[in-house]
Parts: sequence; C-alpha cells; structure tokens
Amino acid sequence: MSRIVAASKKPTWIALGIALALQTGLISLQARRRIDTSFVRVWILDSLAPMEKLVDRSTYSLGYVWKGYVALIGIHDENERLSHQVDELQMQLQRNREDLVELQRLRAMLSLSSSDTGKTVVARVIGRDPARSQTVTIDKGTTHGLRPDSAVITPAGIVGRVIHSSNFFSIVQLIVDSQSAVGVLLQSTRRQGIVRGTGGRELDLDYIDDDNDLKAGDTFLSSGLDRIYPKGLPVGVITSVGPRRGLLKTVQVRPSVDLGRLEEVICIIEHTENIDVADPAQGASSP
Repeated sequence: MSRIVAASKKPTWIALGIALALQTGLISLQARRRIDTSFVRVWILDSLAPMEKLVDRSTYSLGYVWKGYVALIGIHDENERLSHQVDELQMQLQRNREDLVELQRLRAMLSLSSSDTGKTVVARVIGRDPARSQTVTIDKGTTHGLRPDSAVITPAGIVGRVIHSSNFFSIVQLIVDSQSAVGVLLQSTRRQGIVRGTGGRELDLDYIDDDNDLKAGDTFLSSGLDRIYPKGLPVGVITSVGPRRGLLKTVQVRPSVDLGRLEEVICIIEHTENIDVADPAQGASSP
C-alpha cells in the first residue's frame, strides 16, 4: 500500500521540479537579456483603464447622489420645520398688531365713556344686513340696558341709533339710512339744522336757519334737540355746496365716522347733561 502512495506522488514532484527549472531558467535569461515587455503593459492598461474609469464614475455618481439627495433629506426636513415656524411667527405678529390696534380703539372708547356722555356700554359689531348696508348688528341688548333710540357712537362721532333689541343683541340704524335724521348745528356759526341719510355713503342737509355761509370743510355737530344724541358730537363734514334746490342749497355731508369699517361702538344707555366738546369759545365766555 505504501508503495502505491509513493508511486502516485512521483508525477507531482516531477511537475514541480520541471516548473521550478523553467522559472529559474526564465529568471536567468531575463537577468542576462532585458526583454521588452512594454507592449504587455500597454495591453493591460488599455484593457483595465476603461474598467477603472467606469468604477470611478460610478463611485462619483453614487457620492453625488448621496451628498445631493440622501444626505440633504435631513436638511430639507429642517428647512420645512423652520419655514413652518416662520409662518407661525408671522401670523402671531399679525395677531399682535391687530390686538394693539383694537387696544388703541378700546382705550379711546373708554376715554369717551368716562366723559360726561352718560352711562355707556361698549359693543362689538357682529353683522351687517347684506340686503341693505344701512344697519348693523351688535352684541349687546336689553340685558345690558339698550332700548330703542339708544344712541350709538364712536370717538370719531355719531354712528346711529338702536331700532330693535333682543336680550343680548341689537340692530343699529346708521345715520346714512334714508329713514334717519339728526339734529345738527354748524360748528363755526352755531346755526341749527337737520341732516338726513340718503341710503348711500353721504348725508343731505335737509334744513338750516341760513345757508348763505356754508362752504366745503365746515363741520356739523349734534345739536341735542332730537333727544337721541348728546349735544356736541361730530356728525359730518360738508363735502360740496351746490345751487339751490327749492329753498335750500344742495349740501352734501360726509359722516365723521367711517361706517364701512365699524368694529366696536359705544352705546349710550343713560343720558347726562348735553356735552359741547367742540365750542371752547363759549366755555371760555361763560361765567
């Protein structure tokens, strides 16, 4: 058995010996003579360089995709979060501005409420009749002391009067309503008159003692003679004086209050003595 194993190993040793001899011979030959192997190098370079280029481009593309997209996913999410925070801050800033404007309006109303206009209550405008723009709905009613003919004003002047009230809500007829009339006096001459609503944006002068001195820019104040509005509150400013129509000149008056932008109003629920805030000269001459 050992003879058979020894016999099978002989060809292997013979092959290794031949290979070793050939290798030794080639090394000796190369040492004595330099063989030009440049064509082999060129062939290897031409064969392997395209593959290396392909691998390099693929690696670069993968790196670009990673940096340009995958790695920016987190940055994109962060930008979205920051953008959302900026939007919220802008909305909060706008709300703060609205609160500041409302606070300024309420301060002016409280200042007027604390004057001698009488007992008052501040109400918020919550609706406007879509069929006619001459009435508004407010969030105060009989529970708060309002009743028909309660005067409604703002620091800028007269708004109108209450015509209907429920427990918690009221309808206010604006002074521009065609059924509305206000007793007025001219601030400069103290002449008495009446202005009426036209159903539009302005008022018409319905009557005055003497219209010869009227001119654009003159101010009408409430006279107090209608027993609804306290005396001396701004009603409107003359915008134009036209030719006579009958006994009186055609006089148009712009309301002192911007009735299209009402948000809060003051309702007078108890009158005191009439005020006269716009005639300091008379006050100075009184004893």
